[in-house]
Amino acid sequence: MARREERTCDETGHQAPKLTLEQPTDATLDEATELIGKTWYPDEPAKWGGACEQIELAHHLEHATYVRVAMLCNRFTGIVAVGPTRGANGALLVSASALWYRNHLQSVAPWAAGTQDEVAIGVALAPITAEMVLTQELIERGDARSAWEVTLLAVDPACHGHGIGRALFTDAQNYLRAQGAAGFFLATDDGCDFGFYDHLGLERIASREAASCPGVPQEEGSASYGSTNKKKPFRVYLYGAWLGDQDDVC
Repeated sequence: MARREERTCDETGHQAPKLTLEQPTDATLDEATELIGKTWYPDEPAKWGGACEQIELAHHLEHATYVRVAMLCNRFTGIVAVGPTRGANGALLVSASALWYRNHLQSVAPWAAGTQDEVAIGVALAPITAEMVLTQELIERGDARSAWEVTLLAVDPACHGHGIGRALFTDAQNYLRAQGAAGFFLATDDGCDFGFYDHLGLERIASREAASCPGVPQEEGSASYGSTNKKKPFRVYLYGAWLGDQDDVC
């Protein structure tokens, strides 16, 4: 998933900026949370304390076994996370419950439990819920690519042009090959730069029109925040690829 953030890279001197992929720290995970918030939840009420972006990042990292952050000019510019969809005992790690976010909510905003704010936060997280439904359907169909998921690929568009997304994605594929994965998939939606995956040559496995985007009422009288626009649908997508030669997906 590609995200947007309103800042630019600080590139000084005449040498090309150095890009490194590193293990995340608390500081870079805070940066990732900020990036998600500025991208998907710019109108989130201040009283929520950034609950939406914290819940989303926690969800993406919950079952990740491999996480790397991209640092350009010693600044955070992106993150990738990869994980299996089943545990060591074969149990499914993905649940499409509409209330999947409640455990995370208890950690980041316990005061919202049982209030209208909890309902509104659930509406804001509707794209993630819709992606989870498609993900579970793919797993249940037995597609071998469903064993491994790129749970998050977030890149700061202010630093596009430095190969950050490609570097993170290639690193994720290298990890998956090392795990013996036959393939992988990822979920995304209209709020992301999903054309990046088309450009990389991934297969669009599935797409579906889902509920309204954050801030847009799903139906008359439903909880929402920020925007008062009329109902408008959005689409969620699954992309996937088989892993073979290094050049299969590039």
